[in-house]
Amino acid sequence: MRRILIFGTLLLLLVTAGWWLLLMSPKSGEISDFNEQRDAAQLEESTLQSRKNELEALAAREGDFLLGISEVQSSIPLNPDGAALIEDINRLAEDSDIDLVSFSPEVPVAGTIEGLVEIPMTLTFEAPYFKALSFLFALEDLERLIRIEQVSITATVLEDGTNLLSTTLTATAFSFSDLAGGTPEATP
Repeated sequence: MRRILIFGTLLLLLVTAGWWLLLMSPKSGEISDFNEQRDAAQLEESTLQSRKNELEALAAREGDFLLGISEVQSSIPLNPDGAALIEDINRLAEDSDIDLVSFSPEVPVAGTIEGLVEIPMTLTFEAPYFKALSFLFALEDLERLIRIEQVSITATVLEDGTNLLSTTLTATAFSFSDLAGGTPEATP
């Protein structure tokens, strides 16, 4: 009886080991592969959900972006109008009480952005610090879009102790024009 019990136990262990080797062992590799695929899919889902949230946030701010585009377009005149640009800069210089030493707008050229004309220019002026700062703020508030590309400042102390700044600006004004092949598109 004892031999039958030992033989039965060995047979049961042998069947269990065979079952494990033939059926479960290959399946555990598949289970591991499926777990890796599941983890990769969950990571991708998380990434896509994050991207979706970013896009929804951008879509919610679409009106702000369109308003910003509209504001920029309204600050770019339809033609270069160099005379108006010169008048605006001279008026700003007078209002800021600075000495405009030179103002040299160049010939308008087609811009790097399709539909825009760029008007390169160089301004040199002299003024005490706060008046120079006032002019730069006024230039920023000008109704026409101007990009300042380079600023060079040299300070000189006058006999009365006043600091005089000699400032040279390299800038570009913009316009829409036939020079660049079109006019601005209407924003919705």
